[in-house]
Amino acid sequence: MDVNLLDIDRSGLDLETLKLTIEFHLQDLNELQEAINGKGKRRAGETTDLETAIAAYEAELASVNQRLADRAMCASIVDAVRQDASAIAEMMQAEEQARQDRQMACSLGGVPQPQARPTSPTFSMVTEPLEEDFIDKLSAIYISNPVGNGVAESSSWAASRSRSATLGTGPNTSVMRECVICTNSFRFYEVATFPCEHHMCKGCLVELFTRLLTDRTLFPPRCCREPIALDKARFLLGPKLVGRYLAKKLEYETENPTYCFQPTCSQFIPPLVIHNNVGMCVKCHLRTCALCKSQAHVGMDCPQDNSTQDVLEMAEREGWKRCYSCHRMVELGTGCNHITCLCGAEFCYVCGERWQTPKACPCELFSEQALMAQAHRHVNRDANGARLPVRERQARVQAAAQYLLQNHECVHNGRWTSRRGRHQCEECRDWLPEFIYECQQCRVLACRRCRFNRL
Repeated sequence: MDVNLLDIDRSGLDLETLKLTIEFHLQDLNELQEAINGKGKRRAGETTDLETAIAAYEAELASVNQRLADRAMCASIVDAVRQDASAIAEMMQAEEQARQDRQMACSLGGVPQPQARPTSPTFSMVTEPLEEDFIDKLSAIYISNPVGNGVAESSSWAASRSRSATLGTGPNTSVMRECVICTNSFRFYEVATFPCEHHMCKGCLVELFTRLLTDRTLFPPRCCREPIALDKARFLLGPKLVGRYLAKKLEYETENPTYCFQPTCSQFIPPLVIHNNVGMCVKCHLRTCALCKSQAHVGMDCPQDNSTQDVLEMAEREGWKRCYSCHRMVELGTGCNHITCLCGAEFCYVCGERWQTPKACPCELFSEQALMAQAHRHVNRDANGARLPVRERQARVQAAAQYLLQNHECVHNGRWTSRRGRHQCEECRDWLPEFIYECQQCRVLACRRCRFNRL
């Protein structure tokens, strides 16, 4: 009765021996219970402390037994994924190719084509190669129950699985990995790994996905300009955040989205619930016109939308410009006239046309005022830049302006240096107390998160 359940779970025994050990313990408990029942009489419903302890111990043994069975099932699934995934993917790809060949043959022969069968999400999921590193992470979390999640895996338990499914056999699985954002080190199964070969811990990954729910510029989630696949990050995010992300993804990817006309609601209305240009709000159940975005007009044509006209008049007075694609209003604070909208459309802030479309946008890249203001800011960053003699400062400002004209179009391809001191990120506007990154081509200032996740 003094056997520790945790010791049973990691005692170094193989799976079958562990199961047999638990079975012996259960038999001993049954014999003890029968011995107790044969001793004397008691009042109906009365339970002794010993019987309560036996029942609790029996329940814990059953729990350990179930955990071992679950681990065995997970290990079997891992083996199947490792051994069969490639073969299944090849078979499904061959089937898809045969289907496309049949459609092509029907088209060339004038035979009516059968209705195309949409490719299922399962097909896409199976045909995408599963990285060994990613499988090792899932194995560590769901099979090994590693340190930090409860129980450490014993060497005998690892040996009881097939060699291909044993953790630690892959390259560098035991090496601590550094999070690209917080720069702390974590075990390999505590980080997500991206195509750029950077790693991100759970805390930083959750913060990125949480921020993009309210910040369109962070969508799609990315590192070093490479999109972050949800399947490679899902195991660290949790189902609730994944659900919120998928809902927001639908909103961001919807062209000309419709929102509830009620200002106190403003809920996004998915295209699925918009019929005949009228959308039903899933939150307050009011109806919104998908054309003018105001309250639905039952039995009549869409009238002039006065509220939109008021906004357009204000934009005209303030000098704002409207995106030709998604119709968002944009205000230029600093920088050039080349605007990249949140929807990805590029247009000119002066004329509102597509950026430098022949015969439509002859506008200059910078206005003189904006160019010189940005050049002054760049000079002020340097030591004693604000206190230079007038002539020397004017020369530096002119040089900075010329540099901006030549290097303003930038893809931030890794040429970053750090600038010490307190600075404000020009992307998210957060203040950094100790240092900030500066792109050596366009000289934009960016925090670590914006450098890797936004630019």
